[in-house]
Amino acid sequence: MAKKRRYHPLVANDLSSAAEYYDGISVELGKRFRASVRNRLHAVSARHESFAVIHDQMRAVLFDRFPYVLIFEDHADSVAILGIFHAASDQQGWFTRSY
Repeated sequence: MAKKRRYHPLVANDLSSAAEYYDGISVELGKRFRASVRNRLHAVSARHESFAVIHDQMRAVLFDRFPYVLIFEDHADSVAILGIFHAASDQQGWFTRSY
């Protein structure tokens, strides 16, 4: 059964920054990036336990064809989406967000 998703307040900024970058290259590329985000969010809700634990309760999901990672925490009643980060960014910043 798919779990409900909760979002850290900064996730919207993460997504808009990355999407704007890809929109600047090509509108079609921006659309593909957004579709990839939707697919990953759906996968996290449906198969939350199948993704790698990277730190305490945090799990990571890599994007197909984009150098991004989605970080989330798996809770009993929901998954908490903590951020969408560039895979080459400073990973210490990934662990500063929590629910």
